Amino acid sequence: MEGFIDSLVPIVGIVGVFGMPVFIVWTALHFNNKKKQQFHASLQKLIESGQELSPELLQSIPGYREEDKKISDIKSGAILIGIGVGVVMLGYFGLHATVVWASGLLVASLGLAFLVYGIYAQNKNLDDAV
Repeated sequence: MEGFIDSLVPIVGIVGVFGMPVFIVWTALHFNNKKKQQFHASLQKLIESGQELSPELLQSIPGYREEDKKISDIKSGAILIGIGVGVVMLGYFGLHATVVWASGLLVASLGLAFLVYGIYAQNKNLDDAV
């Protein structure tokens, strides 16, 4: 019996490591698709009943998503910089592993790039409006 358990541990570990990200992505996509279906079903009922579709009515339907609610590049950049700094501190002070804090620097650099692009795009949109 002990040999069976010893051979089961690596199998469960491999399935867990590679299966968990697949499960997480599938769950997120499944519930996102469910929201869209609910919105479109409600919208179809409103169209069939002949009601006038005002912006306020559309916003009251569950599953409605405005373009303004998207995560901005500035917010994404700030989050990535925070994560990168945290990984750098973990690698430098906690684990004393060069690979870990170098990975944190990479993440922080990506965050900085998102932040700079978000500020540039925001300023460009403001200049275009004037």
